[in-house]
Amino acid sequence: MKAIISSTFDDKYLFFIPICVWAWNKLDVDVICFLPYSDYMGSEAKNQVPAQLIRDTIQKNNLRCELHYFNAPENKKATYSQCSRLYAACLDLSEDEYLISSDVDMCLFKLPISDIIWDKFQILGSDLVPKGQYPVCYCGATVKLWRDTFNLNGKTYQQCLDNLLAGDNCEDYRANRWSVDQEQLYLNVSKTDRFELPRSNGQNQFATKRYDRDDAYLLERLSPDTIDIHMTRPGYEENNFDVIMQVLKYHYPNDDLQWMVDYCEQYKKLL
Repeated sequence: MKAIISSTFDDKYLFFIPICVWAWNKLDVDVICFLPYSDYMGSEAKNQVPAQLIRDTIQKNNLRCELHYFNAPENKKATYSQCSRLYAACLDLSEDEYLISSDVDMCLFKLPISDIIWDKFQILGSDLVPKGQYPVCYCGATVKLWRDTFNLNGKTYQQCLDNLLAGDNCEDYRANRWSVDQEQLYLNVSKTDRFELPRSNGQNQFATKRYDRDDAYLLERLSPDTIDIHMTRPGYEENNFDVIMQVLKYHYPNDDLQWMVDYCEQYKKLL
């Protein structure tokens, strides 16, 4: 199994990469992460410093994560990043590898999809988004199913992103195209044989077995049955980081998490 995440070089998201990867690795899942190529290699040299810190942190802590880069216009980088997760099967992967899409600010304690159905897409939290959408976090299927369903055979992920987004223009692009990844996921997967897994608690926007960052009583609800935490943002701010660390120490009491503290301090110096 491989988890698919993505980010821009917005500190609110970029900061979480090593923590997110560590959590997936704890579940014996490798990670593929997509990032904007132009931000790392291009004129925005300021982004090379946090990018280097993240790569160094991944390497120093033996985290299993492949970084892949895409090109995108400045006003579309967030949308390209979100949609890149739909096209991870374009990479050189075995057809029977299982891919599960996720968010960079989600930290896992249990596999969100543990009973894999190899011949169907599985969508956890299908009832958490508006009609006509599927949540990218979490959707799982084999590489073969991803390729066949999204017509990816013989294509690169950059080609797929450009075909979807390059000719699409509107005012305030990020706001008006914020859900295009979830819409594309539904458009393609809803035509296939799939298995939808509801997750709503039936009362509000919170998902069952999740610590939600908008829950003011999050630390009063610590439970070993919880699947994930939607991490408080920005994660490097003192109060938010303290919440994240308390949750991690609850679920992993025997792990030495000092490296996260050191990483956070280093990251804050770059802001």
